[in-house]
Amino acid sequence: MPQPADFAYNPPMLTEPAIVLRRVDHRVEVELMRTSACSGCEVAQGCGTGALGRLLGRRQRPLLVESDRELAPGDRVQLGFPEAALVRVSLLVYGLPLLGMLLAGLLAHALFDLPEWQLLVVSAAGFWFGFRLAVYCAAGVAQNLLLPTVVHIELNPGHGTGS
Repeated sequence: MPQPADFAYNPPMLTEPAIVLRRVDHRVEVELMRTSACSGCEVAQGCGTGALGRLLGRRQRPLLVESDRELAPGDRVQLGFPEAALVRVSLLVYGLPLLGMLLAGLLAHALFDLPEWQLLVVSAAGFWFGFRLAVYCAAGVAQNLLLPTVVHIELNPGHGTGS
C-alpha cells in the first residue's frame, strides 16, 4: 500500500536529558543528566544496577552531537537515540560474551576429555574473549548506530536576557 507523500516515518526513540557544555564547529558538546533508577527509586539499596553504579562511580563523559541549531552553554536539550540501534548494540555487548562462553565450553568438551573444573576455566576464558571482542566491535558499531540527535531544546533561562 503506497504511503502519502507527506508521510514521514519517525523510528521510535529513547530520549535522555542533557546540558550543553560548549559549541565545537557544527557540533555541541553535551553532558547527559543521569535520571536512572540507580539513585531515584524505592529499591535503590537492593538494585544490582545501583550497586554496580556505586562500585564503578559516577563518571560522566561529554558527548559530541551534530547540531546546526544555535545552542549555548547551559541550554538543556533532549537527545534522541534510535531504539532499534540500542537493541542491536545491547545484543552485541551481552550476546558475544555468552556465545564465547558456550562455544568454548562445548568445543572443549567435544574435543578433549577435561575434568569439570577445567571446562569451567575454558568457558570463563571464552566469556572473557567474547567480552573483549564485544568491546572492540561495539566501539565502532555504537559510533555509527547510536548517533544521538537533538529532539527538543529548552533554552537556558539566562540565555538571551542580557544578564
